[in-house]
Amino acid sequence: MPNILPPTLEISAAYKQSLYQAGSVVTRINQYPKGIPAKLHQSTLIMLSAYNPGGRLRLLGWNIKMMRKLEQELKQYEYFIGKGSLKEVSEPLFMVVLSLPKAVVLARKFRQNAIVMIRHQRLSKLTFLA
Repeated sequence: MPNILPPTLEISAAYKQSLYQAGSVVTRINQYPKGIPAKLHQSTLIMLSAYNPGGRLRLLGWNIKMMRKLEQELKQYEYFIGKGSLKEVSEPLFMVVLSLPKAVVLARKFRQNAIVMIRHQRLSKLTFLA
């Protein structure tokens, strides 16, 4: 995918060590999510962001603007505000009720490296888009 860098071992490890939270849901990659509301037990939940597209650092103002644009795209879906964090660093994200194919299209539109897929009683899965 143009403008999206394949993940380095360091980036891949950072995604896997990060804690992902949105609404009442908390998870890490390859762990069972906690706090999924009963009404969402049959849903596919996707965590995605619009920050730092293609794995390249951007200015805060630019990232905020892109998150607002992503939020506009999500208005037709049920979604929750959240964050991904590793140590003292965190990045805002959204958790949205959305199929994996639609999530991949949306994440690529915002040139994201990866998304996190969450399902009730299943391990949380990291999907790289490069």
